[in-house]
Amino acid sequence: MPKIGLVLSGGGYKALAQIGVLKVLDRYKIKVDAAAGCSMGSILGVFYAAGRTPDEIEDFVIKQSFRSFLDLSMSKLGIDKTKRLQRLIEDFARAKRFKDLKIPMYINATNISKQREAVFSKGELFQAIRASVAVPGIFAPVKIKNDYYVDGGVLNNIPFSILPKNINRYIIIDVIDYGRLSRSKKMSITNLMEKSIVLMMEQMTKLRLEEIDKKDYVIIKPVLDIRQIIPNEKKFRQIIREGERAALKKIPEIRRKFDV
Repeated sequence: MPKIGLVLSGGGYKALAQIGVLKVLDRYKIKVDAAAGCSMGSILGVFYAAGRTPDEIEDFVIKQSFRSFLDLSMSKLGIDKTKRLQRLIEDFARAKRFKDLKIPMYINATNISKQREAVFSKGELFQAIRASVAVPGIFAPVKIKNDYYVDGGVLNNIPFSILPKNINRYIIIDVIDYGRLSRSKKMSITNLMEKSIVLMMEQMTKLRLEEIDKKDYVIIKPVLDIRQIIPNEKKFRQIIREGERAALKKIPEIRRKFDV
């Protein structure tokens, strides 16, 4: 029997599309044996691994406007607000530590002190999440013991490789549109920086996928068009629906490859 790992990527607001994918997996009763999450995907992954339904996750993140979660690692975030966000996440997940989850969960971050990928699968969930979402250049690095950590997507935005060896099939959700910026004619400093980061992530993703046989994974890529800096509730739900549409197209491939 195949052991299926679910891989949730980073991507800011685009990460919400992964809720739509979760809805389809639940609808077709496709069970996963473990999950891995990067950046915003780590938050959604924790909720799912904790046993929350995709509908509950959708209602929760939209009620919180999702912007709250992007505040997790802001350099000026006060202690009181950090604690409030920690309670918010832990109360909804009904879990404070990895051992409290219903399925194994793995979260990656980038250890910039040691210049390597870090994997969290034990201990406090909130600490791991904060490290994984700390986008460099936008948010301050997160200090854990003597090391500093930034967003896991710097080195590995689709972290299937951090799942245990008994996982031999992968459902990978990649919400980054690598072609969008190459089509853009803008040449501002911000746009050039974004292009450089996305180009690096695209190349890293291609290299990562070469590590596994094509028959062992299905990649789901929602088509997303987000022009607003801060999308509203209507846009949030549209993003989630796009995730559903993308996942529905991949159900036949998942069933064929994974015999589920």
